[in-house]
Amino acid sequence: MLDTLPLELLNMILSNVSSESVLGVESGLIQLSSKITSHRDLKQICEVCTRLWDCATPHLYRCQVFTAANSSFAELTAAVKAIPTRYVKYIRELELRMPIHHRACAHCWRYDEMWLVEDDASVPEELLCDYFEGIDDERTYSEFLDDQLRSFRWNLGQCIPNITLSSNEFSLLRKQRKIESLIIHTDIYCDHGVGSVDLVQFPDLRSLSWKGLNKYSDFECLKDCIRAHGNQLVSLTLDLVDWYRAKDIWTDEFRRQSDEAMPDNFLFQRIMNPKAEDEKIILQSLKYLDLSAISFEIAAIDMPVLFNTVNLRTLKLRKCIGSLKWLELVSSSGKLTELKSFELVLTNCGPINTMKAICNFIERAPKLEILCLMLRRPINWESLISTICRCSSLTRLVMHSLADEGNQILGGEDHKASQLQILQARPLCKLLHIRATGKAMVSMYYSNIRDPSFPPLEIYKFAKWAFSADGLPNVTVLAWGDFSHEGHYSEHNDLLCRCGTGYRRLNPSDISLWDLVNDNMDMLAACPFAEFTDLSSDDFM
Repeated sequence: MLDTLPLELLNMILSNVSSESVLGVESGLIQLSSKITSHRDLKQICEVCTRLWDCATPHLYRCQVFTAANSSFAELTAAVKAIPTRYVKYIRELELRMPIHHRACAHCWRYDEMWLVEDDASVPEELLCDYFEGIDDERTYSEFLDDQLRSFRWNLGQCIPNITLSSNEFSLLRKQRKIESLIIHTDIYCDHGVGSVDLVQFPDLRSLSWKGLNKYSDFECLKDCIRAHGNQLVSLTLDLVDWYRAKDIWTDEFRRQSDEAMPDNFLFQRIMNPKAEDEKIILQSLKYLDLSAISFEIAAIDMPVLFNTVNLRTLKLRKCIGSLKWLELVSSSGKLTELKSFELVLTNCGPINTMKAICNFIERAPKLEILCLMLRRPINWESLISTICRCSSLTRLVMHSLADEGNQILGGEDHKASQLQILQARPLCKLLHIRATGKAMVSMYYSNIRDPSFPPLEIYKFAKWAFSADGLPNVTVLAWGDFSHEGHYSEHNDLLCRCGTGYRRLNPSDISLWDLVNDNMDMLAACPFAEFTDLSSDDFM
């Protein structure tokens, strides 16, 4: 039937099918069920007839993801070169990635001593050349047409070779000026001479995600990008990983280059708030903002205006110093926001008025649909619950409390029902996640010497109550564990579902239940406690 549709209509249908092709390198194949299924669907369409082959092939190759299980680029380069030349022209989105649990090993001394030292100037140049073997071969990208790519993702957690994103004539992406989206995930210990990046060369840039920026040149690059493209950025993600380390590195280099007075907050006063022709840059198009490990202290009072906070649709603040100041500044403006998703992670003990600032901010977001909070005790739960109950548009809620009550699960069997009683009034609450930090689960596994697929018995007692007539009658899936960082701790997680008057584990055949889990994986992974730099391959058996 598809082969009888007009070409324009057929293209519209195929464009709505996720065509992300995940190509593994040896043992590095990533299983992303929903995306793989769509990719297989496209391949099957191609096999129907020549007409559908011609129509589906461009969609099949539009997004290519190359995944490696080790820190060498040679296999990645070979995989890119292995794409038949006649299909390369269809690629619009290109990603080089490495699973986090493999990526973390590159920081371990037993795997690669070059990542131990922070002053990589001491690393022999030939070692760096061996490490980047193949990636600097211009033939890797020579088959791409000029201005062909729309998205490039360096999702490896490793240093970027200078030849990849630099502005010199040898840059591999110098002829891809139509790129609209960039994801850069680099190592925070990269030497200042490695990883030169120029973002100004992409005039159509709309989305920027940069995790691991720390060098002085990184921040200068960001400043130039904000000055050149700030007005058109729709999405911005910045993760400094360690604010104090980044601040020290920037300060040392600034003192070497300038006699000017040292700014109180270099990121907001020197980087994020540059002036173009004596006019401050305002990120007026920004809809998505994700900030991690930065400081709002001593920042300008017009900071919310800079980030177009009132018109943001998504705001994520993770482990940022002075986050409450941000919230108070927005709330004090008296304006309602357009926020639909808000995530806040506070790992330090805050003042008594912490909850008041959070609740006031939530009340300024009448369209809020997703709320994810990780807070440290003491917490005024009554005030928070009262505020949440007034959020009529809320569809997903995450609340993590950082406190040791002598129990790994819910703070005691006796009062679990009172803690979750509010959920009984929400008929659409189908998925419940009981969070346990990954490190705690790993410790429990080694201390109890048990099968990682079996969590503590308390979760089964809770599941018995949750799936009973006295529990949460509309919950269909109970998730236990830590789903953050691309499922780094998946070996220890557990997924339970309703079965008659009891419960059981999810089976591969429970397609609709798996769809529910996969559709809400961003909620399950929200508010990660561990930093990705703290992850270890020892977490796996």
